[in-house]
Amino acid sequence: MAGESGGYAAPDDLGALRALLDANPGAAILAGGQSLLPSLRGKASPLFVDIGRIAALKTIEIEDNRVRVGAGVTLAALARHPAVAGGFAEAIGFVGNVTIRNRATVGGCLAWADPRGELPLVLLALGGTVVTDRREIAMESFITGPSRTALEPGEMIVAATFEIGRKFAFEELLVRNSTGRAVVAAACERMGDAMRYTVSGLVDRPVRSGPIAGDLGPWLDDLLLQFPILADASSPDYRRRVVHALALRARERA
Repeated sequence: MAGESGGYAAPDDLGALRALLDANPGAAILAGGQSLLPSLRGKASPLFVDIGRIAALKTIEIEDNRVRVGAGVTLAALARHPAVAGGFAEAIGFVGNVTIRNRATVGGCLAWADPRGELPLVLLALGGTVVTDRREIAMESFITGPSRTALEPGEMIVAATFEIGRKFAFEELLVRNSTGRAVVAAACERMGDAMRYTVSGLVDRPVRSGPIAGDLGPWLDDLLLQFPILADASSPDYRRRVVHALALRARERA
């Protein structure tokens, strides 16, 4: 059944998916549904377009020094891949619980654009890109605010890429409940005598630094002036202090 007023469709390939989205501008792509379905409570149901049958979105490929992960790959499947280890695997382990990781997909996490999300932070740390049916978007430019991205109307995510062979340490402050909610997180990568940090939960998007040889405190202070501060029950000063502490802890392990 198709139509903007509701229904369900499950295309078998990318061509059929593109045709459905073009014919139904109000359609919602359904992957794991972990964030999409709760967000629609009390609202009119759109046409749900299930991408679970599209094999091309479930591949993980390695070419040269980069990994290309299909948008339909679950976080659990990604975490089990040999190309994912160390800080990357640790970060995915913080996502929700086992059930959520078995359902949540790479494309869904990116489209939801949670500024505290572990996957966007990791992809940013590893020089990631978001691959759509129209172009590639660097992670630095992809998330533009809470649940806001650089995607244009009708544009769909088909994959993400990231560099392999790079190591970083990951630390996160997590509210432990049935699903888990990140407060702030930090990743640290050693670059000779300097460090490069990627942080989330402080401003309205994950942010990566350049090489920092000394204390990262001035850089964190600049972030609070450069980007909108993320709304949260905790104060920006508290989160800045926690991010700083987590980044120093990650630096010790990098």
